[in-house]
Amino acid sequence: MVRDSLGEAIVHYALNIRFEDLDQQVINEVKRRVLDSLGVALAAFTAEPVKIARGIARNYKSSVEATLWGTPNTAAIDWASFTNALMVRYLDYNDTYLGKEPLHPSDMVPTLVAAAEYRRLGGKDLATAIAASYEVGVRLCDAGSLRLHGWDHVNYIGIAVTVGLAKLMGLDENKALNALSIATVPHAAMRQSRVGELSHWKAAATANSSRNAVFATLLAMEGFTGPDAPLKGEMGFIRQLLANEFNEKIILELSSIPSPKRILDTYIKPYPVEYHAQSAVDAAREIRREYGKAIEPDDVDYIVIDTFKAAYDIIVKDPEKWDPKTKETADHSLMWVTAVALMHGTVELQHYRPENIRDPRVLSLIRKMKVNVDPELDKLYPSAIPNRITIKFRNGRELTARVDYPRGHPKNPMTDEEVENKFRMLTDGILTRDQISTVISLVRNLENLGDIRQLVKAIIV
Repeated sequence: MVRDSLGEAIVHYALNIRFEDLDQQVINEVKRRVLDSLGVALAAFTAEPVKIARGIARNYKSSVEATLWGTPNTAAIDWASFTNALMVRYLDYNDTYLGKEPLHPSDMVPTLVAAAEYRRLGGKDLATAIAASYEVGVRLCDAGSLRLHGWDHVNYIGIAVTVGLAKLMGLDENKALNALSIATVPHAAMRQSRVGELSHWKAAATANSSRNAVFATLLAMEGFTGPDAPLKGEMGFIRQLLANEFNEKIILELSSIPSPKRILDTYIKPYPVEYHAQSAVDAAREIRREYGKAIEPDDVDYIVIDTFKAAYDIIVKDPEKWDPKTKETADHSLMWVTAVALMHGTVELQHYRPENIRDPRVLSLIRKMKVNVDPELDKLYPSAIPNRITIKFRNGRELTARVDYPRGHPKNPMTDEEVENKFRMLTDGILTRDQISTVISLVRNLENLGDIRQLVKAIIV
């Protein structure tokens, strides 16, 4: 029998949450995240790594299967989970949370949908599992930083999605704790996925954590046991990955939390860029509006971006971020996304076409930039996500804009209409207009959906 006070607290909490415990605001936010996840996934339907994964997944059949999103085809549930989660993550357009550790909580949505589909469960079951997994994932991010010790945030996804899976797959607390142990101990993911020139694996890392969680859950369902004390043990998660720098209280508080609410603290993205750069895009748009036209390299003497240390470490310091050659690196370059927004007034998916990534004008603007860590801005993070841009033009004019709370942040939230319009924009030309309307309607009424397969069938491209 696995013993672990933190694991036990997480499992007990997640397995005992009921749909009736959810506030209406939480239910509505779950719906928004489901719709947003479907939109960003379908927009990535033809991306190279997605096609590779989907092609392989079709070779793996099982009696435990789920649908490969956008197709009528099914695959073994672990492969379906991997492929669909890769779709959600690939464009770096899904939601985010920033605590001591950053996270993309909706990376978990495809895996939970797969479990609900396999079990033929309805919208209430799915919504409850999503809310519970978000609660666990966000609290883990507040309790300790994996990044500072060289480990990847997807390790938290593995824990949080496992308990949601355990809930949907009907595991008892003992089996769920074994699933958590099997998902956690053998699968420590390194942060090397996010430094230097970024590869396909950057978007696949959370998909792999989810796949591992599915594998662990299936084993535990049949009575397979995992290592004792996976989180608190002598060689366990907290000691090995966090150097014992972990606030257990934030997790143990779950025993006194009647309803999951932390999904309300997470952020939807209006732009397909790494979250620490969202406010820089907003600031660049303000400057461009004031300037009145596209900002070209010949107009500019120099550009200064003042930011905070986490942004500098993640999307500035690597030499590759100053000269991106791949989509994965460009969307993680503060300089590149700022240059694109200054030129085009926004950042859209079309800007990641290979010829646009290497646009000589964009690269020329980057060469005119200097990026500083501002101690005053750094003090505001992660409550705020502050970026300030100052441009000195060759005609002597100077423009500055600062944004602390980008659009989509809980203190500057996107409206339901904006979230639905994002879905329409992402799926235009991929789904028919009737399909788009049907999917929006199904998600709006998620709690009344008797079988989640209705939603999965509605997104066949």
